[in-house]
Amino acid sequence: MHRAEAPPKGSLDRALEIFEVLTVRGEATTAELVEAVGASRSAVYRLVERLQAAEYLSLSEGRWRLGPAAARMAMAAVQHMDVFAAAPPLLRDLAAGTGETVNLGVLSGDEIVFVFRELGHHAVQVRSELGARRPLHATAVGKAYLSGLSPAACDKLIEGLTLERFTDSTVIDPDRLRDEITETRRRGWSEERGEFDAGSTCFGAPVFEQSGEVAAAVSIAGPTVRITGADFGPLVAEAAGRVSRRLGYVRP
Repeated sequence: MHRAEAPPKGSLDRALEIFEVLTVRGEATTAELVEAVGASRSAVYRLVERLQAAEYLSLSEGRWRLGPAAARMAMAAVQHMDVFAAAPPLLRDLAAGTGETVNLGVLSGDEIVFVFRELGHHAVQVRSELGARRPLHATAVGKAYLSGLSPAACDKLIEGLTLERFTDSTVIDPDRLRDEITETRRRGWSEERGEFDAGSTCFGAPVFEQSGEVAAAVSIAGPTVRITGADFGPLVAEAAGRVSRRLGYVRP
């Protein structure tokens, strides 16, 4: 019986091999990468130059190292790995108890990306797909994340935002947004009433890791006709607090 031949390696395979080499060795010359990867010198040159342009590699004194983009990716993976393990059971409980959609979001650039979703039991739900991106200023999950940052870090992030209007209720005044973040910190949860989707109301709360840094944010959302009060605010804050405690966070 003939063994099936492995498919030829492509650029992605070579790039991953370069990452593996530099992860183990810390640094390497182009010649060392050529030998380790088993590709032609010209092919490796093209790859490392593209990776350098995207800040995944850096070059110093003729030696390649992992760059700032690779470091950010690694830090994000470490930061959120425990969140992914700790959050789902607690968020499923929140969705089951309220019947509404519960999301977990992490920061990606200047937006929130949903990395976990649990639908409630109601026939009509506010739906959001995994991987969906949401603006920080117009969503409960985004404002909750902002509230978890230090005031200085929050102000810096707000200064760089494009405060796009999505509905008539969207807050596009940066000073008013800062006031809402201040109130969110005091209260423990954020509110968003028809600011991103005119027909929905959402509440959110930040999740903290052991160091006290914000790691993610939780939100609960439902149709405005069904969610009329602030009853869900304390519930989402309690759920986010339980996730934070699982991560080793102790509130000062």
